[in-house]
Amino acid sequence: MTPSDLRFVIGCVLAVVVPAAALHFTAADERLAAGLTAAPFAWPRVLIAHLASAIPLALMAAYRLRTVPAVNDAARALWVVVALGMTGLAALVCPGIGDAVSSGEFGAVPLLLLRAALALGLVFPWCVWATDPGAPGAKPHAAPGLPFALCAGFALLPCGLYAEAGVAGRTEQASDLLRRERLVRADAVLTGLVELGSDRPFGKQSPAEVRRGLATVLPSLKQAGERPLLSSAKPTDRQNRALLMIQLDRLGEAAELLEPLAATDDTAALLLATVYRDQEKWAASDELYARALEAKAPRAATDPAVRRACLTALEGLAFNAGADRRPADAERALKRGLDLLPDRAGDFHFRLGSHYHHGGRPGLALEHLREAVRLDPAAQGEPAARLIRQIQSSTPACVTWRAP
Repeated sequence: MTPSDLRFVIGCVLAVVVPAAALHFTAADERLAAGLTAAPFAWPRVLIAHLASAIPLALMAAYRLRTVPAVNDAARALWVVVALGMTGLAALVCPGIGDAVSSGEFGAVPLLLLRAALALGLVFPWCVWATDPGAPGAKPHAAPGLPFALCAGFALLPCGLYAEAGVAGRTEQASDLLRRERLVRADAVLTGLVELGSDRPFGKQSPAEVRRGLATVLPSLKQAGERPLLSSAKPTDRQNRALLMIQLDRLGEAAELLEPLAATDDTAALLLATVYRDQEKWAASDELYARALEAKAPRAATDPAVRRACLTALEGLAFNAGADRRPADAERALKRGLDLLPDRAGDFHFRLGSHYHHGGRPGLALEHLREAVRLDPAAQGEPAARLIRQIQSSTPACVTWRAP
């Protein structure tokens, strides 16, 4: 490899690594703690994807710029200074950009163009540094229409598709966090969704509207979380305090409050199991979920409150097994849900269909998804139909065909 080739490779790597590291580690601490990166890129992988996708277009522009004699006469190190200056400037303006887009008034396409433009500006100086001067007397070629269009498309389309796929998964995550009242954590995910221009609704509200609602609630909750709990507090007060800590994403404190109560209080045990689940303490969480399920299952047919507790335990066991890569245990928990809670059969059929789909068993997935639609078309019809279309479009027909 010649020195020129080596510099080219190093320049392309630095064009991604330096801006990504600088923007990420200069983001606010609360963003980093929530798994976010600098605005308006939302999550680190989106930032890296934009920087990498911008390189072909930046290289094309750099090669054209290198045909200008005045550019070639300048010291190559000048472009490193320019690159670092652009990165520093971006780190300064990104918080302001994040504040500007937090209203949710911008759509996905304008924000995609904004992110692509920022990424292009960040990688371009590195690409100029990495490229060699043109031949003496060389003149720029005519505007390269098709190559330019291809490079511009590469800078936009993959990142747009990647962001859209991420939005789908993050929307489900935010819905689950809101359902379990993990409000601080949900607010962080909603922040990322707004920065990516998501319009996927939560009920009848947009991500920006949900986030504005949380903004009116979270300050008072944080203020309440700073007040100390009296040593003489009753068990109910400790449990309520634990719920507050869960809302504030202070799971360690919630666990400390719940652990002394879990041995004698089933509600506290289920709550602690959920805290352990979020801390990825799978075995400890499974033990509490299983204990609560065995204690309550005999009364599930007659007591609505007991049925809700059993549903929480079964969902927790299935989630733990899936996250811990124990598909057989997840399947066992979901099938038990079908037997124990027949009134929720549509939901469990949908979950089984999704489970089999992700496990590469499309035939079984389709059977359960169709049953979910039949049993509960109002709740499961749309999500099941979407998953059925996905399976049918990505699976050979001979695998999913059923005899009439």
